Amino acid sequence: MTLNKITDKQKTSYLYITKSEILTIDWTDGKNLVYYAFDKSKHLRVVDKEYFGRTTVGNNYKKIEEQLVGSLENYCSTKGDHGDIYFCTHQEGKLYRFDKDGNKTLAWNIEIGEGHAIYDLKFESPDYMWFAFPTGQTVSKVSISEKKEVFKIGEYSWEDDFDVLNYPESIFINESHLFIPNMGNNRLYKIDLKTKELTLVKTFEEKIWQYAQTEFGTFIVTDSGIYELK
Repeated sequence: MTLNKITDKQKTSYLYITKSEILTIDWTDGKNLVYYAFDKSKHLRVVDKEYFGRTTVGNNYKKIEEQLVGSLENYCSTKGDHGDIYFCTHQEGKLYRFDKDGNKTLAWNIEIGEGHAIYDLKFESPDYMWFAFPTGQTVSKVSISEKKEVFKIGEYSWEDDFDVLNYPESIFINESHLFIPNMGNNRLYKIDLKTKELTLVKTFEEKIWQYAQTEFGTFIVTDSGIYELK
C-alpha cells in the first residue's frame, strides 16, 4: 500500500463521504469555517456552507439544522433506509433521525457507553447503528427499534485498557465489513458483519483518525493530512 497526499491541512480532519465527493472542514478559525470538497480529480477546492449542507445532508438541510441543538458541522451523520438520515454529536449523546422530508422521527438519549462520548456512527440495514466510543476503547452495535446493545468490542473501560481497540475515533461501513481505525496504536481493523470476526488490516506509521472507501478511491486521515490509499 502507498499513500498519496491530498492535503496537509491539519484541521481538516473528519471526512464527510458522499457518492461522488468527499467534503471536510477547516476549523482553524472557529468563527470562520472553511469548507472543502474533492472528487475523483483529487484536487481540493473551497465550497460554501450551502454546498456542504446540500451535498452531505440534502436540500432540506436547513430544516433539519433548525431542529438540531447545534450547527450541522458539529454532527456526524449516516444515511439510513428510505431516505432517513441520522445525526449524533459527542456533546449530546443523543441519536436523531429525520425522514426524507426533514421531519424528526427519533430523538433518543443513548443510555449505553457508561458515560463515554460517541465520536462516530454508521447505520447497518435494516435496524442497527454502530457507535465508536474512543475513550472507552469500544465499538458497539445497537438495535435502533429496541434501543439496546446487541454486540460490542471492548468493555467501556475508563482505564488505558487496550485489549484490542485503542482510541477508535471513527468507523466506516460497507456491505460486508465495518472498518475501525485506531488513533492510539495506528492500527486499522475490520469486522465481518456476518461472522463478527475481527481482522487487522494494516498498521500505519502515524496515528490514523479515519478511513473511507468511495467510488473514486480509498482514503485515510492521519496526523499529517488526508491521503489516498493505493
